[in-house]
Amino acid sequence: MQLTQPPTQLEGMDARAERPVVLVIDDQPAILDMLDCTLALRGYQPVCIANGQEALKWIKNTLHVGRCPMVILLDLHMFVMNGTEFLASLHAQWDVPVSIPPIILLTVDKSDHNHLGCHDVLIKPFRIRDLYERLRLVASPDAF
Repeated sequence: MQLTQPPTQLEGMDARAERPVVLVIDDQPAILDMLDCTLALRGYQPVCIANGQEALKWIKNTLHVGRCPMVILLDLHMFVMNGTEFLASLHAQWDVPVSIPPIILLTVDKSDHNHLGCHDVLIKPFRIRDLYERLRLVASPDAF
């Protein structure tokens, strides 16, 4: 499966909703529900998916219609396809004219995660205000 897309305008926005899309990948229903609600209240368009394999399918399908998430929130430990496997597959399959969106790792594991190449790490449990601050920082044009 290659993630290919002819050049189009991919801005991290859903043209219908005009809200920045945040892809949330986590296998805990309570976390998905909480992030879905809090992100929507803050003006984002959350897309909540329970594992890396389903997230790759969603990304492939949405890139073909000109959507790209502004940010990916990624749990490290999941069943079916974990965060590390998702990152490896995403990098191997990404073949579109825009960069991979910033990725914020969500994990209970406090070890060093620099080798994964994520933009930031939030240790669970985290405060919602810390999440909002990380989203603001990675989504700003000066973040790279």
